[in-house]
Amino acid sequence: MRILIFVALLYISEIFGIKQPRNNQTISEFLDDVLEGYDKLRPPLADESTRVELGVYVNSFYSISEQAMDFSVNIYLRQNWTDPRLAFEPNEDLGIGQMLKMDEHFWEKIWVPDVFFRNEKKANFHHVTIPNRLMRLYSNGQVWYVLKISATLDCTMALYDYPLDTQQCPLMMESFGNNMDTLHFVWMEKAVERDPNLSLPEYTLHHTNFSDCSQNYTAGEFPCLRIDFYLKRDRFFHVVQTYVPSALIVIMSWVGFWISIDASPARVSIGLLTVLTITTQTTAARASQPRVSYIKAIDVWLAACLLFVFGSLLEYSLVNTYSRRRVPTAVNRPRKTIVRNSCFSREKKTETCCEDVEEIQPVTPKKECEQVDPQGRERAKRVDKISRFLFPTAFLLFCLSYSIRYGVFSPREKD
Repeated sequence: MRILIFVALLYISEIFGIKQPRNNQTISEFLDDVLEGYDKLRPPLADESTRVELGVYVNSFYSISEQAMDFSVNIYLRQNWTDPRLAFEPNEDLGIGQMLKMDEHFWEKIWVPDVFFRNEKKANFHHVTIPNRLMRLYSNGQVWYVLKISATLDCTMALYDYPLDTQQCPLMMESFGNNMDTLHFVWMEKAVERDPNLSLPEYTLHHTNFSDCSQNYTAGEFPCLRIDFYLKRDRFFHVVQTYVPSALIVIMSWVGFWISIDASPARVSIGLLTVLTITTQTTAARASQPRVSYIKAIDVWLAACLLFVFGSLLEYSLVNTYSRRRVPTAVNRPRKTIVRNSCFSREKKTETCCEDVEEIQPVTPKKECEQVDPQGRERAKRVDKISRFLFPTAFLLFCLSYSIRYGVFSPREKD
């Protein structure tokens, strides 16, 4: 009777694919028994699509480049699926419970999902000091597979609001050779986790978003999952390096409005100095920016500052024209009188005086001159007084509208 029960149990275990341990086995021999007759080229389920759960743990972002339009990230890629062919019974004699931690020799012998990063530029695994992989096999055939990966991924950035922007950078995980008929991807319960100490030098990881990016190709529809990292640029650096200095240059250009209209060297020097300074700053700022064919927020700011500074210089040109304006004065021009002298009209006549002689006698001349138009000087002073109010007011209005448009006070978030 006992023999019949043993044979029946052995038959049932063979039907359900549960491997029975032999006495005096090693763990390696036990695993060899589990893999007996296993075909790694076949998916776990022959008649239906295999469910593969994916998740990501973010260790760090170590490079985000606007010039190259990419970002580099170090992650743990987590995968979880069930392969009934790998089910086994725990062996207390070998210390094998419900879970086995597998080594690199084992994971090369079983089927694993062919996941790749669709927007990858370059990537690599880590092998110091050992291959940074983890595989756990559970008694019901569930496989937990984790890999440490460093990858540089494509990120098409929209820099219209640069440097007051929030960038959306994707991580797309797709099956390379298996379409939806063979396997499909779903998110783990905790799809994305990150290191609590994660920090970026110029950005803040604001939030993440998940979506399906499955796509139809010639060979069919291939499963794909997408994570969008929303990276908010830290603005303090650009405020200190660009916005504050350029604003101070604009304010400095207004000093000339309080300088006497007769101090031409001082006012011209201030105007030229501020124009050259803001031009140099604009050139330096653009050297570190990506070359795009559209106008960015920083371009609008620097162009406006240049216009304000150049406007201050043109204002003095107008003031100087008014202050030097001259008007002609009413004058008497030099006149000449002709005195007709007749030798017969003289009391005494000379022998040589035999006809009339015309004698030219000059009249004391009055010089012709021009004088400065007093109304022009008053008009020049009035232009200066108006500029003292007009330029600061216009600049403040520009700063307010710029802040509203580009979200300095109320940052816009991309959806």
